[in-house]
Formats: sequence, structure tokens, C-alpha cells
Amino acid sequence: MGLDARATTPELVRTVCHLAAEVRSFERASVVMKRVFGVEISDTTIGRLVRQVGQELSVQEAGGQEEEGGKEVVVPQMAVVSCDGGRLRTRQPGQGRGVKLSGETGWRETKNALFERMTPQAEHCPGVDPCAQLPSSFRSVKKVAEMVEKTLSEVPEAPDDAEAAERVVYRGPQRVLRSVVCSLGCSEEFGRKMEQEARRRRFFEADRRAFLGDGLAWNWSIWKKHFSSFTPILDFVHALQYVYRAAMALGQEEGSGWSLYEEHISLCWSGRVDEVIAALREACQRRGVSPEEKLPEDHPLQPVIEAVRYLSNNRQRMDYPAYRKAGLPVTSAPMESLIKQINMRVKGTEMFWDDPAGGEAILHLRAASLCDDDRLNEYLKTRPGYPFVRRSTPLKNAA
Repeated sequence: MGLDARATTPELVRTVCHLAAEVRSFERASVVMKRVFGVEISDTTIGRLVRQVGQELSVQEAGGQEEEGGKEVVVPQMAVVSCDGGRLRTRQPGQGRGVKLSGETGWRETKNALFERMTPQAEHCPGVDPCAQLPSSFRSVKKVAEMVEKTLSEVPEAPDDAEAAERVVYRGPQRVLRSVVCSLGCSEEFGRKMEQEARRRRFFEADRRAFLGDGLAWNWSIWKKHFSSFTPILDFVHALQYVYRAAMALGQEEGSGWSLYEEHISLCWSGRVDEVIAALREACQRRGVSPEEKLPEDHPLQPVIEAVRYLSNNRQRMDYPAYRKAGLPVTSAPMESLIKQINMRVKGTEMFWDDPAGGEAILHLRAASLCDDDRLNEYLKTRPGYPFVRRSTPLKNAA
């Protein structure tokens, strides 16, 4: 395009932003621009453009627009909101390149929210539990090991033919469209952003509404303040992780621990979490430990104490049979997948963002690129074009 670092066309900005939102670094984006598009544009210029557009997206997001690029916003049959935390690393503000971390480690928590317009499975019958029995995936040694990030060497996997004959599959509602919001802001600020996005998507008008999260306190503070009309649901997989660790701590060896895990997780799937809590409490007492006792981190029964606390704090959000009968989702697998998609761009070995403002900008850009409503492209196509983008402040580049 024959432009130097100070002149960019709207089309160039659009190309750069899409590329920077997808590849691992601004340096790689610069290489791709040269090799694929034949345009030389430095990584610092790409970083400056991303920061500018990211800040503009943040302002637009705060405006809480009611329409998606002039398109009619459809009231969803089912509205599902999920949120979870991630992390990225920042340097000290104003210090430029080099590993000058903000804080002791430089890690900052990212807050991420997923908004899904969904529709129930075609065969779903209201009031009928579509999957009363624990799904096979939660009884599979290999799959559970992946969920809890452990290796189960002593537990035999069921033969493939037996597994296939008894296979139970849970099919939750289907996603029609998703949008994403991310920020480094505090939970109070992020809660307002989430409510604005939900109202823009007309989620509060849906007949069926669900709010999915794990045990993080800020998730449920946001639910209470901004989404109290939504059915609160604890992600089943997070509950599974606590139940598994407690069972393995109580088992004499992996085999007996696995049997206890299967018994307890089946009770949780059936909505009988109080029975699991009671059993774990009794197990602690038999070993001379109070369930309310604070134990050292390396104590053998610490996973049991943590499970009692976690399940007790979330028991009101674990009526899984009722949620399934209503056609609502009970796992936040799409949210976990989203976190990985976000982390792919913002988190990695030797990846540091120059300051919180730079990290915030890339989060907004990445979130917009992951929205199914083509949000980033629609914004960039209608963004006021500037024939020259002048440097009014020192360049602040990121990873």
C-alpha cells in the first residue's frame, strides 16, 4: 500500500486488527503482513493501532448500544451467561520493553464473560430429565483424568465394547450465537459491562435464563447484583474436581478412591449433594478431624475439607435434575473453551504486556474477534477513517 508508519488507511487498520487479534504477537503480525500482503508495517505501529482500536471498543461497549450494527436483536429462547477468570502478565507502566513486572509477579486476573443465545434440544420434553443417569464421560478414567489433570495408572478403563453398550450421553441446549466481553477491571465494573451486554442482547426478555459459574466469589456477587432473575448454576465439572480429589484422599489406593468418586459424583448428578457433604463430614470425624478445622496445605485430609467447604457453599446452585428438566445447561465447557481461546492470544512464555492499559486493549480486541455477530469487523468497517494516525504519545508496545 506504500504507506509509512504514520499513515494508515481504514482498510489497512481493519486488516491489522483482525490479524493482531488472531496471531500470537505483534511481531508475528508484522511478519505476516509483509509476507502475505506485501505491506511493511512495524510491530510497534501494529501495537499502537491495536491499543487505539481496543480503547475505542471499550468506550463503545460502555455505551450499551441496543442494536448490533443496525440489525434487529432477537429475543433468545434461552439466554445463558457464563463468567470465569484468566490471567495475563503486565510490566510496570511507562517502563517500556524489558522484564519490569508490575507487582511481585506481574500476573493480573482477566475477567471473561460469555453470552450465549441458545435453543433446547429438539427432543427435549419440559419437566422430564433427559439424562437421569451419570453420563459415561464422567465415568471414563481417561476423560476424568483430563478434567482433573491427573494420571490414573491403577484404575482399569472399561473395555470399549462394554463402554459402548452402556454409553450414556448428556446433550444440553444448542448454541445459536455467542458474544464475549473481557476486561482487567474490578468485578464491580465488570458486572456493569456484563449487564449492558446482556441488555443489548435482550437476554433479560428470554423465557429461560441461566447464569453459569464456578466457585469464585466475584462470579456470584455479579449474579446477585446484576443477574438475580437468572437461574444460578454451579458448573458440574468444577464440582467434579473437588469430589474427585476428596475421594482419592479418602481411598486407601486409586481403585478404592475411584469407586468412592463414582458413588459421590453420581449422587451429585442426581441432585443429592447433601448426602455427599454428610459422607465427607463423617469421614473426617472418623479420622479425628473436624470438617471446619483449618489444616496445613499438605495434610492428607485437606482435599476433603476443601470439598466440604466448596459443596456446602454452592449446594443451592447444584439442583442439576431441575436444571436438566428445564432444558438448561449444567456445564460451562463453552466457557472453559473460551478461556483457552483468550489465553492463546494474551498469555504465554515470555509474553508481557507493557501496562494494564495495553492489556485491556488487546482483551477488547480479542473478545470482539471471538463474537459470532462479526462485531469487530462491523465496527472497523464503520469506524471513522483517519488518513494519518499521528503519534501523540510515546509508543507502548506489547507482546
